[in-house]
Formats: sequence, structure tokens, C-alpha cells
Amino acid sequence: MLNLLLLGVVAFIQNMAFTWVSRSRNSGDPAYHRVAAVASNSIWFVTTILIWNQLWQALTVGDWFTIVLTGLVYVIATTEGSVLMMKILLKKETGKRKVGANGN
Repeated sequence: MLNLLLLGVVAFIQNMAFTWVSRSRNSGDPAYHRVAAVASNSIWFVTTILIWNQLWQALTVGDWFTIVLTGLVYVIATTEGSVLMMKILLKKETGKRKVGANGN
């Protein structure tokens, strides 16, 4: 259960970072996007390791309940992380960092 809790927290942060990098890609500030991309890709790597660890153990013993529960935790955590980050960024983005800004 502790592994699922950890996965939930990391997946939540992962999609916060993913939303940040997605929005920064549409801004006019390449340096801002670089920082967001490093954060997003780093946390994605950690999340992937946690998912594979959780699923590999469950698959090897046929524990379908854990497989479904892992999927539910991941979907809920990533959805809510993305929504929270969008709310935060909508309030914070200004100037070149605002979505749709022209980098010139």
C-alpha cells in the first residue's frame, strides 16, 4: 500500500510538471521551457520506474486487483496534478511566459 501511495504522489507531481512543460512550450520563453522540460522528463523517469515496479510484481503473481488499483491511482493522481498546475499557471503566467506569447 505504501508503494501505491508513493506512486500517487509522484504521478501527481509528474502531471503537474507535464502540464507546466506543455504550457511553457506554447510560451515565448525558451529558457523557461528548458527548465520545465527537465523537471517533466526527470519526474516522468521516476514515475515510470515506480509503475513498472508495481506492475511487474503484480503481473508475476497474477494480482489483477493490484494492477487495476495501480491504474486507478495513476489516472486519478495525474488528472488532479494536471488540473491543479493549470489553475496555478493561469494565475502566474505573465509576459513571455504566458501561453501564446510571442518570443520577440
